[in-house]
Amino acid sequence: MKTKPVMIILFLLGVALLLGCEVEQRGVVNVPGSGDTATKGGDSTGTNQIPSGKGDVIFAVTDAAAEMGTVTGVQVTIDSVQVHTTTGNWITVSSEQKEFDLLKLKADGKLSLLANADLDPGKYNQIRIEVSNAVVVDSEGTHEAKVPSGELKFNGVINVEEGKTSTATIDFAADESLHVTGKGSYIFAPVIKVETKEFAEVEIQSDDTVSITGGRLITRLEVGMDETGKVGVGVRIPAKAELNVENGLVRIKGKFYANVTGVIGSGVGRVVVGITDKAASIESVSSIKLTVDSIQAHSAAKGWVTISSQPKTFDLLQLNNEGKVEMFSDTSIEAGTYQQLRLAISKAVVVDSEGEHDAKVPSGDIKIVGTLKVDEETTATAAFDFKADESLHVAGNGKFIFAPVIQLETREDANVAEKQKGGISITGGSVKSNVKVGMDEEGNVGVGIKIPADVDLEIEGGRVKIKAKAGIGVEV
Repeated sequence: MKTKPVMIILFLLGVALLLGCEVEQRGVVNVPGSGDTATKGGDSTGTNQIPSGKGDVIFAVTDAAAEMGTVTGVQVTIDSVQVHTTTGNWITVSSEQKEFDLLKLKADGKLSLLANADLDPGKYNQIRIEVSNAVVVDSEGTHEAKVPSGELKFNGVINVEEGKTSTATIDFAADESLHVTGKGSYIFAPVIKVETKEFAEVEIQSDDTVSITGGRLITRLEVGMDETGKVGVGVRIPAKAELNVENGLVRIKGKFYANVTGVIGSGVGRVVVGITDKAASIESVSSIKLTVDSIQAHSAAKGWVTISSQPKTFDLLQLNNEGKVEMFSDTSIEAGTYQQLRLAISKAVVVDSEGEHDAKVPSGDIKIVGTLKVDEETTATAAFDFKADESLHVAGNGKFIFAPVIQLETREDANVAEKQKGGISITGGSVKSNVKVGMDEEGNVGVGIKIPADVDLEIEGGRVKIKAKAGIGVEV
């Protein structure tokens, strides 16, 4: 008889997801009667022949979490399970809705069967689980928990080989997944440990209890979900975070979010642009009001992408005095790597003891080479720190010239929060660019470029020029 591949995925809630791909010479799964078992990976006989060229997929559920005070039950409803092929396709393992009590599974020390399906041999690199509901039982009764996102998608390599058994265990840590808001309602943001093996032995009991032995470890990692529904390694809701639910969305108190009506969509990332001035005060000048019309980002694949086209005016010296980073734009753009940023400046107004004066800007177009890395469903930031004391100059006739000198810092996967006294703070993430650029009198922009502080300037025909210095020549 031709060997038959079997893939078993055991879903452990608390939890472990086990994937098994079987196939012995006889490759048969028993239909269990009372006290019977179905064995994967060993010799077994029975009546349910696994289809030739397929793998049998079985999910089991358990919970290894610690006790949680007055909570006596955490009931999670799973709607479907899918696995992802290396060719880019999602394969449905199960679309049958099932409910599991994580704490009961923990108390019983069980892996409980979730699904059984046939899969083709091959390599699968992701698992996706749809969670439709979570209910918490405590001393006061039954409460529906808010789940930030019903989609739990994570990486994990599963090798399905003909004649062998593979497993994938997903251990939901209920004690790390459960949170309480300030109003006492529950939040369930799954934290799971994922482990995949190949060449494992699996037994399925008549009560749908599953046991796994042996095998070679392929993947071991821990992933979690944050309050926005983002899933990944190192991602989770901090244990001490103060939570609330606003317009149906989970929020951490004091943290700034792009949208109060929806999370960032799939395939896009959030970009926050801030304007500040950390320059020293300029004598006799009390205000520099800069109007920025738009900000764009450029990538080789997408060209110029507009981040914002809403003009805003900032008082650079006020930002400096208050130590603020002011929000210019908060939007979502297509995920990817952008290599340039462009600011369009339409106006600069200087206020001194004699009144307001329009400053001459050599060029309203500022293009800066700097990496802006926008990851899907995360926050990237670009902070433009205008050095007002290095940017402002005075011509011989007393007119002001504003040739921007800017320190640009971009971050990937950053945290942005609103401050109580206004402005925003940008923390965390990884710095992708930290570059200082300037503009000369002709409007050229780049690193190491700026108008020298000690030159004599004039405005002639609407253009800024450096006055030529008189010299003494000797004719030979």
